[in-house]
Amino acid sequence: MTRRPAGFTLIEVVVALALAGLVTVILVAGLRLTAGGVARLTERADRLDARYSVETLLRRALEAAVPGVSIGGKPGFAGAPASLDFVTLAETGGPGLYRFELALDGAGLVLTRRLAVPFAEPELRRSVLAPHVRRFAVAYFGAPLPSDPPSWRDRWEGISFLPRLVRLTIDTGDGGTDLRFPITVRLWNAG
Repeated sequence: MTRRPAGFTLIEVVVALALAGLVTVILVAGLRLTAGGVARLTERADRLDARYSVETLLRRALEAAVPGVSIGGKPGFAGAPASLDFVTLAETGGPGLYRFELALDGAGLVLTRRLAVPFAEPELRRSVLAPHVRRFAVAYFGAPLPSDPPSWRDRWEGISFLPRLVRLTIDTGDGGTDLRFPITVRLWNAG
């Protein structure tokens, strides 16, 4: 009886290396797939966070809109189909009345904020809330006269009181979930 020397044959070593290589390839592919999924999830979370931030900012500013104010010859609330100009108490810069203007321009949906009083320093803050906006529309719910029934309107100009509701529609046109939504805000100071 002859004994075989201890160790592995060349074929056994080659098979073991091939199996180890196959397992490594499968693990690398799995890691690549996982990294892609995490990147997509992070991007989606960032877009949802941006949407929530825009919605919260607009909601707070509109809810604090001041009725019946005319400052510097400009009405306190003027709403057009694709823009909105109003005086509000909501601002992180300190107490006082602020004029907010929301409109679409070449940079996207832009919010301009400044102190509303005419003798104040004209510090203008301009923020792009959403770049690459395909469509921006504003609608106003209320009655321009107390005898009229309330309804949705595309303009709210020359009326001394606030509408009951304001609906903002922002469409970025990318088909994603980022800013394709209507925001409907109740104006608490409305009559």
